[in-house]
Amino acid sequence: MKPLMYSQLDAKTRNIGWRREGSEIRYYKNNTDDGQQPFYCLTWTIQFPHDQDTCFFAHFYPYTYTDLQYYLLSVANNPLQSQFCKLRTLCRSLAGNTVYLLTITNPSRTPQEAAAKKAVVLSARAHPGESNGSWVMKGFLDFILSNSPDAELLRDIFVFKVVPMLNPDGVIVGNYRCSLAGRDLNRHYKTILKESFPCIWYTKNMIKRLLEEREVLLYCDFHGHSRKNNIFLYGCNNSDRKYWLHERVFPLMLSKNAPEKFSFHSCNFKVQKSKEGTGRVVMWRMGILNSYTMESTFGGSTLGNKRDTHFTTEDLKSLGYHVCDTLLDFCDPDRAKFMQCLAELKELLQQEIHKKFNELGQDMDLGESWNDISLSDIESSTSGSDSSLSDGLPAHLLNIADELNQKKKMDKKKKKKPPQTRKQRNEQYQKNNLVRELKSTEDALERAGFASTVQKRSTFPKNADHTSSSTIQNEKPRPSESRLRGRDKGLSLDASEATALVLTKNKEKVQREKPRHTAACSPKTSTDTGREPAPDATPRWLQNRLLAPRRRRATMVVYPSLHVYTYP
Repeated sequence: MKPLMYSQLDAKTRNIGWRREGSEIRYYKNNTDDGQQPFYCLTWTIQFPHDQDTCFFAHFYPYTYTDLQYYLLSVANNPLQSQFCKLRTLCRSLAGNTVYLLTITNPSRTPQEAAAKKAVVLSARAHPGESNGSWVMKGFLDFILSNSPDAELLRDIFVFKVVPMLNPDGVIVGNYRCSLAGRDLNRHYKTILKESFPCIWYTKNMIKRLLEEREVLLYCDFHGHSRKNNIFLYGCNNSDRKYWLHERVFPLMLSKNAPEKFSFHSCNFKVQKSKEGTGRVVMWRMGILNSYTMESTFGGSTLGNKRDTHFTTEDLKSLGYHVCDTLLDFCDPDRAKFMQCLAELKELLQQEIHKKFNELGQDMDLGESWNDISLSDIESSTSGSDSSLSDGLPAHLLNIADELNQKKKMDKKKKKKPPQTRKQRNEQYQKNNLVRELKSTEDALERAGFASTVQKRSTFPKNADHTSSSTIQNEKPRPSESRLRGRDKGLSLDASEATALVLTKNKEKVQREKPRHTAACSPKTSTDTGREPAPDATPRWLQNRLLAPRRRRATMVVYPSLHVYTYP
């Protein structure tokens, strides 16, 4: 694998961009003697083409966040493409950059037709250094947004949800695998920390809502690979015998449509424990049968006419077209291709089983029971993958995750089951009714005791030098403390006596009080509409309204009820 170089002078004078350069290229492990975890090192020799020149080096052809924004801007400004491609913001990254979501489908004529469409979800650049994933994504978008009859057919039968760049922060700052949180996003699809991993959290939430609306036929996350050649897929073995080997049909079809680029024999479908947090495994467990990670090499091909050549951007973009072409074959109403691939897969698997037994030195006639063997026992692990192990959360995020999990557990404990039987409901109703009656009785007794208590006036010390004579003359003498204490001692503490005392006092007060004004009511009202009222006369209804005595609030005593209510 040759590195890429960009010369500013060549770009200005000869219009030459990124090109493969270098010799004596080595890619090897180091730190293997001290017992520590080994690291990989890439070394090469380069001769610069010009003096006084600025050169750049890259692992693969760059595809920046700015490139994506220019591309999406051209799509939004295209009057035809904007009719079936809706661009919106999925979320904001940790640094505030926009994570875009594209919804691509032709408008449906009826609601039934819209509901019958299946969905396809594609994403790329979870690892910012794997720019080859963006070139495959660009090839896919170029074709699906074109006016090709196959593209129109795909838009008629599918709803495409596309997240072209999952980790814009890492792309901008130049990370290779991590986000600004310092973690591999393709290991945290099970996260509950929305603030720390917003891009992954919102992507998963979007797919979860999509699954509630319609069937998701396929999920694929585009990545890059630095140690294996060709292009291949990682999938998930299906344990349901009804769909046995169905997850391998799409990769096999893709290898037939792109035989010089895609290698089916490099595909792996084993689900390892260390990969439980990856997008393909999480989506597979959410119910998407065809859930894949597509790996595109940084190097080149070992297949057909492209053997021993490096992949270019056009090669990767063409693979995006082949993904669309394979989707049409995979969903063809004529199931001949599908059944042919399924029969071929069974034959390949049987050969692999015999090969495995031969390596173990066992000779076994499988007969009809060969398809009962676990596929995970046959396949090797994805040790050739670039994917890092699940190293967990950083220390400052572990506490947050523990707190959220603890809060969820407490919320579940607080939720009590509602009464199920009629007897339980009656008992609960009686209990609630008694509590309400006791509370109302206590409130009434408190109000009665408060009304019968003589409130003390608060007195403030006054300065004798600044007190006026008028204030001293008008001020009434304050009762002595002994009199106050004596009056307090004379109060009854019995609630029933206090209530009776209040009722008696109120009754006597109402009887002594006479109305200050009386309203004269005429027994007959004139019906002569032609007669005008005197200018100084006040309307009779207004006099009655103004002279009516105020009604006083009646004091009520609430007694506890002895009735027990039950549901019918």
